[in-house]
Amino acid sequence: MESSEIWNLIKLGEDAELECKLASKGTVPKEMWYTYSAFANTNGGTILLGIKEENGLFYPVDIDVVKLQKDFWDNVNNRNKVSNNILQNDDVTPLVIEGKHILKIVVPRAMRQQKPVYIGQNPLIGTYRWNFEGDYRCSAEEVQRMIAEQSSSSQDSKILDSYDLKDINTESLKSYRKRFANLKPDSTWNELDDVEFLVRIGGWGRNRKTREEGLTVAGLLMFGEENTITSYFPHYYLDYREKNTEIPGQRWSNRITSQDGTWSGNLYDFYFKVIIKITADINVPFHLEGDEYVRQVETRVHKALREAVLNTIIHANYFGETGIVIEKEKSFFRFSNSGILRIPIEKAISGGNSDPRNPLLFKMFSQIGLGERSGYGLESIHTTWRQQHWKRPIIKEEFQPERTTLTLLSTSLLPIEIVNDIKWILKDRFHLLSSDEVLALVTTFQEKSVNNVRIQELTNKSSKDITKLLSNLVEEGLLSPQGAGRGTTYILSDVFLELNKRYGNSCGNKENNLGNNKDNLGNKENNLGNNKDNLGNKENNLGNNRGNLGEHYKSQKSNTERLMEIARPAREKSRIKPDILRVLILTLCSDQFLTINEIAHYLNRDAAGLRKNHIKRLVENHQLELRYPHTPNHKYQAYKAVKNSIENRR
Repeated sequence: MESSEIWNLIKLGEDAELECKLASKGTVPKEMWYTYSAFANTNGGTILLGIKEENGLFYPVDIDVVKLQKDFWDNVNNRNKVSNNILQNDDVTPLVIEGKHILKIVVPRAMRQQKPVYIGQNPLIGTYRWNFEGDYRCSAEEVQRMIAEQSSSSQDSKILDSYDLKDINTESLKSYRKRFANLKPDSTWNELDDVEFLVRIGGWGRNRKTREEGLTVAGLLMFGEENTITSYFPHYYLDYREKNTEIPGQRWSNRITSQDGTWSGNLYDFYFKVIIKITADINVPFHLEGDEYVRQVETRVHKALREAVLNTIIHANYFGETGIVIEKEKSFFRFSNSGILRIPIEKAISGGNSDPRNPLLFKMFSQIGLGERSGYGLESIHTTWRQQHWKRPIIKEEFQPERTTLTLLSTSLLPIEIVNDIKWILKDRFHLLSSDEVLALVTTFQEKSVNNVRIQELTNKSSKDITKLLSNLVEEGLLSPQGAGRGTTYILSDVFLELNKRYGNSCGNKENNLGNNKDNLGNKENNLGNNKDNLGNKENNLGNNRGNLGEHYKSQKSNTERLMEIARPAREKSRIKPDILRVLILTLCSDQFLTINEIAHYLNRDAAGLRKNHIKRLVENHQLELRYPHTPNHKYQAYKAVKNSIENRR
């Protein structure tokens, strides 16, 4: 990473993958080791030593980087200090930022065999993880799960004491054997009795040393009865939910649970029950066969959904606190199971990296022709969704309790009507945007606001790449940041203000967005070309209206230049009289609402200081009005000068 990129990160402050520490005495601060542990046990991150925070702003200070680097390596290799050094030499590098020396430490996500990475000599009190608020000490249960995950033996290969054929559902095993025989009619396994057949597929185990034998965990989960499974796994639960309407509060139209008492409740039967439901109404295309078009029996989407259901089953931690939940709604499919990924998300998506939590379950399904080749299931799903031009799958890991959720959105990534609206607004500027920048603007339009993590989910780019992308859009005046540091969100800037007004001032609002609001462009009674007052009206459309968006955006650049000129006295001086600064604020806000961050940008001042020392007083004196007067702390709050307030101030 270049020094300029690091500087941009510093200016934006800390986020989910960046932590800044001062280290002014030339030694590694104690709290840095908590962050080292937290990053290693979560998803990795970057630590910058030599960065000072003051009033929510971060800037570099000069440190003895040679001394600091030696102190870091001495401690990270000291087993009394840290349990494990997971770094390479090039993960720790000195940098020069604005003439100041700092130290950059890139901490990768630890492999499961290395976890927990802890401080001191006791993992139960020295293990940390990262969440939205920062690092936190792990509970004893979390630490014990990490230790259990280190094992090279699988959880589903354990032979269960006192479990035998009486504990399985005979119809489930019979159905499985029939599928196996149809797929492999020449296999000698078809002649074996049930116990020997289960031995071959991993459902029955034998320990040669102890002479112990019996049903394995995999055999119980695959073919057992619900009551026998829950006697060993108390939190075992399977749930399929389907809703065919988007009406809020509507009950599930279809639901399957392992506890309803009408079927076995095991994984084998659950898989086939869910597959029938989840693929029931997928549009199946026609393809040319000879001289006739015939309906294709199965599409890549069918295969991707099968793979998603299977991944949910074979990667679940059945010793965890939560069960399996699969949901199907109009615009998405969601698959959730207990446990986190055993390899980093980016490796899972890239394919070729396999580390299933339950390899015997995977073997059982693969024996009847189910399951993508090892390590390519998630990659195949992503490829299919990309080919459909649907929004990128979202993978989310939670740690309290541990849970992984895959969401497959069956909605277009770039709705053409929104792209066309943005293209019309930006004119020639649109063609200067990258595809990821267009995606960020469209997503902000649809969802009202975005953050770094959301764009990461859509693009598969790193936090640092997205920080740079969002910074560029802010500099171009297309997005406005809200908040600071990890909590920063972004909304469309006032470049899109007129468009917001036409959509009811609610780009992306669920009750008022495209296709949902009775007054918006997608409404059947008010869409383009039908309603006399909408954007498609011949007398009032975007191409003919004198006051249309085109005119508004032609003047946008000149308006920005005008505001910069107004603010020039403050930008050129680090100190300025408070009365003069307040006059400049009122002048900037004389013709439009501006957010605190926009005002701070024009004046080259700290937003928190402006709010505390000037904005608050101007509001109290009724010289500034609020865009949201009934919600003073509104996340999108903006300010406009009250008429005659400037003259009165002067």
